[in-house]
Amino acid sequence: MSKEAAPPLRLCGYDLECEDLKSLKTQREYVAAQKSFDKAEYYHVLGILNRLLDVDKDPRHYALLGATLVKLRMKTEAAQAFQLAGEQESRHRLKYLREAMRLHFANNDDISLLRIGAKILNEALADPDMAMLMSGALMRQEMDGIEAFQKTLAESDNAEHRRFSIRSIRLATRTEAEHKLIVDTFEREPEDKILRNYYLTIMRDVNNYEVIDKYDPILEEEIAAGRIEPFLDEISLYNIRWCTNEKVNAIAGAARVRKPAGITARRHAMPHNWGDKIRVGYLSADLWTDHAVMKAFRGVLEAHDRSKFDITLFCNASEKTLKDSNAAVRENWGRIVSIRNMTDDEAVEAVKAANIDILVDLQGHTAETRVPIMNQLTAPVHVTWLGYPGTVVNVDIDYLIADRTVVPETSFPNYYEKICWMPETFFPNDAIHRSLPRKIDRSMCRMPQNAFIFSCFHTHWKISRTTLDLWIRILKATPGSYLFLICKETFGSRKNLLKGFTDAGIASERILFGDRVLDYSAYLDRIALTDLGLDTYPYNGHTTTSEKLWCGLPMLTFKGVNFASRVSESLLNAVGLPEMVCDTTDDYVNRAVHYFKNREELQEIRTRLEENRFIKPLFDAERFCRHLETGYEMMVDRAKAKLKPDHFAVPALPPREAPFSTRTA
Repeated sequence: MSKEAAPPLRLCGYDLECEDLKSLKTQREYVAAQKSFDKAEYYHVLGILNRLLDVDKDPRHYALLGATLVKLRMKTEAAQAFQLAGEQESRHRLKYLREAMRLHFANNDDISLLRIGAKILNEALADPDMAMLMSGALMRQEMDGIEAFQKTLAESDNAEHRRFSIRSIRLATRTEAEHKLIVDTFEREPEDKILRNYYLTIMRDVNNYEVIDKYDPILEEEIAAGRIEPFLDEISLYNIRWCTNEKVNAIAGAARVRKPAGITARRHAMPHNWGDKIRVGYLSADLWTDHAVMKAFRGVLEAHDRSKFDITLFCNASEKTLKDSNAAVRENWGRIVSIRNMTDDEAVEAVKAANIDILVDLQGHTAETRVPIMNQLTAPVHVTWLGYPGTVVNVDIDYLIADRTVVPETSFPNYYEKICWMPETFFPNDAIHRSLPRKIDRSMCRMPQNAFIFSCFHTHWKISRTTLDLWIRILKATPGSYLFLICKETFGSRKNLLKGFTDAGIASERILFGDRVLDYSAYLDRIALTDLGLDTYPYNGHTTTSEKLWCGLPMLTFKGVNFASRVSESLLNAVGLPEMVCDTTDDYVNRAVHYFKNREELQEIRTRLEENRFIKPLFDAERFCRHLETGYEMMVDRAKAKLKPDHFAVPALPPREAPFSTRTA
């Protein structure tokens, strides 16, 4: 006899089927999980949700899982949970996906973020929050497509979105439309001082001296009054291009990077397995053959004593950049680990897997930097050097490699790092792979044959109003002389620069503009054709100053007041020409005029430069490397002894008595 089915249960007058009972049970479980979440009982929430998700993959359950994992600081897993929640149809679908994108962005997982955005592109284009996340990810990955989101951001009611429409622009490679967007956005909101930072950056970049003259007194007044808030969001690199106040340099960009509380003490306390060799990791996106940093650093990198040092390069260069780099050359630099497509957490694990003793950041706050990696527990010693002329705000760094010229003891209070003083100069140079200038005729470079030619081969944005005024004084006092400059035509830079001279009464034909030469040897040949190099202020030449001195071109600078404005003094001292460092701006002008009138003295200096090239420290990569390695050994000794980082000076090797090279070509 067949068994009759049990009658359905009734609740509030309704019959309940089996599925209804299951739904009631899962609802009770979900409510219980919510209550536990509100009580901060996060592990209890995980237990409930694990049971729930076995039987019901409701998007609300995944969303609560994501929120719980956020509380447990498991950002990667939280992003995945919100993504699963958003992959199902629900009225909160976009909200869940937006949160997944936000978490992926926070964890530097740009690829996962962009994959979500690609699936909901129309919604992302219309949603300012999503547009901001997509723009940020594309910006970090150096991918095209940012401009598609800029209109949505610029027209948002949210000031942060409007600012990000500007922030997402790669200022160094901006288009005409992006340049106009910055100008238009600021002109609509001239009281927004964060937008002002961007506006003034591009105005300096295009040598718009009328705008600079209008705003520089305002900036100086704000600094004098202690109103530093506008500079907290200014890009650090752009601040040191114009600001000579070390206290302001030290806080510029502080709002852009967050240093975790207590991270330094926790990192110093973590256990570490020291080896027989010192394991050095260099962190940079500039580790490719034609970058200016590598033109300086390559000889030193190849000179490392491999019996004492193990070298790993954590490379953030893009595939597009590396495509034009010499792979065979890069193999001589050390073991290379690409972190381009790694999240910050993955990059940290890569550093830990290599058991790095000293992690050396070569970029600071510059384009494509991965310096936030150093705000995690990566290596017992953190160092910054070379790529950024100043203190690196809000990053857990122990030492900055400098010298007594660029960072004198009086500047220590304005640096977060302890200073490792190199004995001669902080700046390396390569005398092996850099060609010597060949003798060519001036006519090949459209230069007048017998005239006296001043020159500056620095990037044109370094030509500040102060620099321009000094050069005008020099040209007025040296009739018949010329000034050779490198300046792009982009956004009217060359036109603006020329106007600065002609407005002061300097004939336009006395300003000779040259284009950038792709062939490096030809570029060096051209430098040697001019008579006297002139430095810029407050951002001196670095690699370009070295190149002038390498080519035997005498160069004038004057004493600066912060790292960026003292670099050329350091290099001139290291090549044995301290007399080319003027004490004041008046001295700078007078000395330039003096050499114009006494050209035989310049020839004597050229001869000394050629004599000093292969015996003085500036181009001695092997000597520099031995000093650098001594500095690393001193850092490791302190770390092994559990001593806190402190300022120290690397002792100098005895001076060379014979040239380190006999090259003639």
